[in-house]
Amino acid sequence: MVLSQILIKGESDHKIIKKKYNSFNSYKWVISPLFRAFYPFAVSSESRLERELNFLKSNNEIKKPKLYSFDADLRELDREYIEGNVEYCEGAKVGELLSSIHKEGYSLGDSKLDNFICNLEGAYIIDSEQAIKSDKKRYRYWDVSLLILSAAYYNYSNNSSFSNFLYDFSKNYSYWEEYRESAIKGIYALLFLLMPPQHLKSLKTALRDYKK
Repeated sequence: MVLSQILIKGESDHKIIKKKYNSFNSYKWVISPLFRAFYPFAVSSESRLERELNFLKSNNEIKKPKLYSFDADLRELDREYIEGNVEYCEGAKVGELLSSIHKEGYSLGDSKLDNFICNLEGAYIIDSEQAIKSDKKRYRYWDVSLLILSAAYYNYSNNSSFSNFLYDFSKNYSYWEEYRESAIKGIYALLFLLMPPQHLKSLKTALRDYKK
């Protein structure tokens, strides 16, 4: 059993995602205290539900699912099902979405590439149970670093695809210049110690040469 169970239930005119927040039961969150220096991760089902509710209920232009209902006692919610490509999101669309998220003062924490979905309207964030509102820039740097690292592993055997993702992301992420100037400093850069060796050259090129 994982922390969050997701299923799709059909309604008369649309599909709904029912998300169940389970108890502390996944290796990903067992090791999360090791990363508290990077980001204030929530572990309990109650706190993860609360964070996602706050994010989904926020009144802004962030592309995110609509919230239909929730039950705090059962620790579950029903939200909009977003049609799109769950396999991969283009760097340009993710860059635009992450810009809007960070512009609104939110950080995601769990910004892996597979937490985004893309369609003709752009990219949507479909998992926000670690999202918080904070003015700490280092949390936003963490978001970018984790996203880049996850894109590297998604494109593990395709350096050209990873390089293209980085280039397109950098041109559409509004705070890229600020990020690239800070990426080699601070603890959020330690994530790149896990970068696949074959992608290090592309990463260095992006941080050195990709300017908006």
